[in-house]
Amino acid sequence: MPGGRRGPMIVARVGGRLRLVTQVAHQQQCGLLVAAWGNDDFARPEPWDPVVEATACHDEGWREWDMHPQVLPGGEPQGFAAMEVGDHVAIHRASATAGAQRGDRVELLVGMHGAGLVMRRLGLDGEVERLDDRPGLARALVIDRALAGRALRSGLGEGAALAGWAWSAYRILQAIDLLSLYLTWRGLAGGEEWTLRRVPRRPGDERGVDIVVRPGAPRSLSCVLDPWPFAADVVEAPVEARFIDDRPYRGADDLAAALSAAVAEVLHTSSRRA
Repeated sequence: MPGGRRGPMIVARVGGRLRLVTQVAHQQQCGLLVAAWGNDDFARPEPWDPVVEATACHDEGWREWDMHPQVLPGGEPQGFAAMEVGDHVAIHRASATAGAQRGDRVELLVGMHGAGLVMRRLGLDGEVERLDDRPGLARALVIDRALAGRALRSGLGEGAALAGWAWSAYRILQAIDLLSLYLTWRGLAGGEEWTLRRVPRRPGDERGVDIVVRPGAPRSLSCVLDPWPFAADVVEAPVEARFIDDRPYRGADDLAAALSAAVAEVLHTSSRRA
């Protein structure tokens, strides 16, 4: 690849061009968002540091993929939503390995994130399919993460308290992940309204509350959230992106050349209280 430049994984059509954000840039933005999380209505689960660590490294397994962008048969850059199950499995196993280097709780949360992406986000996106109905590789990932999670829980030895913490922390990670995707993928760019589901207000809040996300001021890179889960009234979360022509690309080399010629730009995205 020319210059070894990282390739895109989050692809959005904006103003007649393609806007490309890598998964590593996305997780860096997630780190900024989670650091701002929490107020009188949305308490942070304790310990909090593993939640921050897990959110900031949950897509670390994408780093190598970001460096080698691919093209779909029709010539469009391959986004994360168009990848094969087997590739997703390898990526999320690598992410869990990276999480393990940061501690047991971090590994637990990153593993839950990976399993959730092939299991309806563990119920946040509707009824979870039977494991036997999932493709073999996806089933293997879920079983692998379940066994690893069981071992981690046994080692941490906190029983129901750990399970409650993990479920709250996982849902916060999912809310942050989806908010970042709203800002960088199709949500804000398409003027859509999204919902962050079952976000916990406090430890033990099993059901949680839905947070509605919708576009902010016209022609801005801002969104509004209701109810509001952050400490400050405005949360800035800049993220690096590249813009290239919206055309069919002849292959990976053609796409890589376009990316090498594109200048990195910072998207100054923000979230605001409704």
